[in-house]
Amino acid sequence: MVEIRQMNPSERHWVKKLIEQYGFQFYDSAITHVVDDKGNIIAASQLAVEETQALILSIVVEENFRKMGFGDGLLKMQINHCYKNGIPIIKVKKGMADEFFKKVGFVEDGEWLTLDVQAFYLNLRCK
Repeated sequence: MVEIRQMNPSERHWVKKLIEQYGFQFYDSAITHVVDDKGNIIAASQLAVEETQALILSIVVEENFRKMGFGDGLLKMQINHCYKNGIPIIKVKKGMADEFFKKVGFVEDGEWLTLDVQAFYLNLRCK
């Protein structure tokens, strides 16, 4: 069974290796979510949270598991975390898969793509 959840401390080494494998820096202070496929970490994301905004640091998916919705699931976990914790804005630096973020509702704002978390949930349409 595939599960998307917060990283367990015992998985730190494997998650750090996965994130760095794709050219991103691993941050111990970040909120880290993983996709666990029967004990195998196949995707991970990190989110840095400040008082009024959050910054997406990374979303990575093992190449053999791409185009299966795992990146989308991780992004929605990050959005949900912000919503539940009253963080109104999420930002991601432009150049990190811009079209992926834009299709969810992120908009260009200078060198950033930003998402109004409340507006995301108000405009959510289930298919």
